[in-house]
Formats: sequence, structure tokens, C-alpha cells
Amino acid sequence: MKKKLYIIACVLFFCISATLLRVYIYEAKNSDKLLEGIYIGQFHVGGLTQVEAREKLKAYVDEHLKNPITLQYFDKSWKIIPYEMVEIQIEKTLDDVISAGKSKNFLLRYFTRLKLRTNPKKFDLEIRVNDEAFQKTLRSISDEIDREPKNAEFKIADGNVTIEKEEDGVKVDGENLKAEILKNLWSKERKISVPVITLKPEITQETLAKMNINEEIVSFSTKFDKSQIERTTNIKLAAEKLKNYIIPPGQVFSFNDAVGERTREHGYKEAPIFANNEVTTGIGGGVCQLSTTLYNLALLADLEIVERSNHSLPVSYVPLGRDATVNFGVIDFKFKNTTGEYLLLHTEIKDNTLTMRFYGSKKIDKKVDVVSEIEKVIPPPVNFKEDPSLEKGKIIIREGKPGYQVKVWKVITYSNGVQEKKLISTDIYNPIASIIYIGKKDE
Repeated sequence: MKKKLYIIACVLFFCISATLLRVYIYEAKNSDKLLEGIYIGQFHVGGLTQVEAREKLKAYVDEHLKNPITLQYFDKSWKIIPYEMVEIQIEKTLDDVISAGKSKNFLLRYFTRLKLRTNPKKFDLEIRVNDEAFQKTLRSISDEIDREPKNAEFKIADGNVTIEKEEDGVKVDGENLKAEILKNLWSKERKISVPVITLKPEITQETLAKMNINEEIVSFSTKFDKSQIERTTNIKLAAEKLKNYIIPPGQVFSFNDAVGERTREHGYKEAPIFANNEVTTGIGGGVCQLSTTLYNLALLADLEIVERSNHSLPVSYVPLGRDATVNFGVIDFKFKNTTGEYLLLHTEIKDNTLTMRFYGSKKIDKKVDVVSEIEKVIPPPVNFKEDPSLEKGKIIIREGKPGYQVKVWKVITYSNGVQEKKLISTDIYNPIASIIYIGKKDE
């Protein structure tokens, strides 16, 4: 019995030893080859040596990276060469693959091999994106595709108010585009639809329709000298900022906030302004004609005036006491929409006439007249100046201009015929001194 057991043990030992020897020889023979069942991407590298895998991978990568990919957006298309945008880390990927099957124990390596036959393992190629090259491509595509959303807006034509529908904007989705390019590097289909993000406008047609703005309430016009090119340019620039400007009920309108700073960078020119009780030049000269026109419009609409200052000298385009000067960051013109409804401010320039209008839901049920009353004329002072360039004994007189103290009244006539008179302001305009030049030049 013992002899029989001994024989069985010897046979088992021989079989196991023979099997282990066979496994050892097989593993030793294939130690320089990658394990079967290993894929890099969709490429099977099992059974290949490192050198063979590297060469085949390089050929595979070169074939795909040099093959253009077409990016499509409706009728627009762009071709990119992946080779210029990505770098494939073949060596890094191979190191990971080798590590997966590496073991000093030939049995462990053998069992790993058996496992991979039924459960193959896939490694992704290590890819490094050249961000500078990608961003360059993205900018090129975005320049042709990107479009800002367009808000719905009011349009005024021949006194009629209509609403122009809003439009969605689009923006290239850079992150998704990059992901799609990487996803399609090894694909036979070399076309990608450029992914975009839809940008929604802030103001819709429905939003504007709810404001119930449908007719003109009041208007006011002033005239300017269009031969003064720089001043006319300034008036037009500021007028564009106030075109179709919406003022919600209860909101305080600020001229400076609405028009913005008047600077060279914004296109404003040097034109006549008042400073130090005289006429000089400054950036944005002429913009006060808009604030003045708007001031009169607000008075005629019987709105609450929150902040207003008159010029130091009289202006030519409105009666005394009915002007409103502005200086960004220093002097503002403000009024409050006290109608209880939305107001639309529309600005229009035709030839040499600046016209401003308020549109709303209904006409005001009262008539407003603005009346200027000169309380006092302030005579110009007289100054004497010696002139060394003028012949001795001669005199030249530069006539000054008087100043004024003015009261402005608002006369309101209601629908029932009742009238109300309100004092709006008391303004002082400085006189300009007369100067007598006395000659002092010796003969």
C-alpha cells in the first residue's frame, strides 16, 4: 500500500514538475514579448516584442495623426492636422503596458497571461495636447461662428412703435471640441460637427410687449450748427447712447450713467465749452445740448427733476433758465419716472435738429407749458487793461455781456380746465465783463 502511494506521489511530482518546467520554458521563451490580450487603444499588441510594438504603434499613430480631420458647422468647414495639435506619448504608454505584465515570478506572469485571454486589458495612448496650437485653431473657428445674442428692441418709424424680435447667439464649446478631436483621432470617420453653446438674450420680445409702450407722449427739439463738425460729432455720439433707452417706473435716470464718460477713446472731439466764465474748448463739447433737450422733455412730461444745474453763461438753443449742464463725475442731470408706467426715450437727429421723444402706454391727460421770467439783468462790470502793443493814447473797447437772474415756471393745465403754476428754478447767469484796452506803446 505504501509502495503504491509512493508511486502515485512520484507520478504527481513528475507531472507537476514537467508542467512547471514547461510553463517556465514558455515564459522564458516569451519574456521579451507583451502579454496576449493587451490592447493599446484599438490596436492589439499582445505577442509583440517591445521593438515590434513600438514600430507598429508609431506607424499606426503617424497614419492617423497625419490624416486630416474636417470640422463642420453648417456650410463652413475647417481642416486640421492632428499631428500639429497633439503629441502621443508612445514610450510612456509602453512602459505602462510592460509594467502590467512584469513579474519576477514566472507563475504569476503565466496566470496573468491566462486571465488576459478571457479578459483582455485595454490601455489608452497617453496624449498631450499642444494648448497653444489648439487655442489658435479655436480662435480661427470662433471668429467665424461666434455671435453675440441680440436683445429684442423697440423700433420707431413714422411715429409707430414696433418690436424687433430677439436673436440667440452662439459660442464654440472649446472643451467639447477638444474632447471630440481626441475621441476621433483613431476613427475612420474624419468629420466632426463643431459643438456650440447657445447664448440666450437678456431681453425678449415678450418682455418688451409687457411694457405696453405704444404711442408718443411728448417731444422737444433744439437746433445746432452742423458746420461745427466736432461739436456735431459729439452730439451724435451721445444721442446714439440715448436711442430707445428704457426707463422703468420709479427709476431715477442719470444722464452721465446712460451716456458714459466723454473721452477721446470713445470718439469724442474737442469743441466749445464754458469754463471760468468764458468760452473755451474741451473734450465732449456740445453734449450739454442733449442734457438740455432732455431736461425740457422731462419738464413737459411733468416728471420729477432730481438733479439739474444751469450753465454759468446763457446758451443759444433754449430760453434762459431752461438749460442743464453736465460734466462727467462732477455735474449730472437726473430725473425720476413718476408716470407709474414704462417710458421709452427716443433720440433722433435730422439735418440740424435734435429731437427727443418719450413713448409710453398713453398720452398724459394734462398740458404743460414752461415759462421763463427774467427777474433781473446784471450789467457787465468794466475792467481796464494796459496794452503795450496799442499806440499810446488810443483805446479799444471789448463789449461785455449782461448776466441774468431768471425764474422758470411750469404751468399745468389739467383736463378739467384747472391750472396750476409751479416754480421750477431760480437761476443766475454770470455777466461777461467789458474790457477797455488802453494803449501804452511809445512812438
